[in-house]
Amino acid sequence: MMKDGHENLAFVAEATMRVSLVATLCAYGITGRTEALLYEGTDETPETSRGHLAEANEELRQAAGTYRVLAQNLSRRLASAAARAEDRRRIERALARPGPAPATPAHSPSPASGRCR
Repeated sequence: MMKDGHENLAFVAEATMRVSLVATLCAYGITGRTEALLYEGTDETPETSRGHLAEANEELRQAAGTYRVLAQNLSRRLASAAARAEDRRRIERALARPGPAPATPAHSPSPASGRCR
């Protein structure tokens, strides 16, 4: 198991969730404008759609920041021969253990703890 592997996985999960939210917000924005153009009695102003797209833009910015932090952390780790050797030893120990993989911590720190913003 790589050092800080749980934290790295949390960063990936957060960024993935944000990208998924971006797709949803874009779909809402596009659907809202399409409905306004096709149907009477819907919100004819583009403000709602713009709001969804602006929120999508912010979420995408946050996801990019999260990916950037993760990439920097992993790059530093890979650039260090000592860190690579430590990770190799940790992985070998984890693979040598009989039985199921070690349990993940019940509460890991949030990757959005201000480090990527």
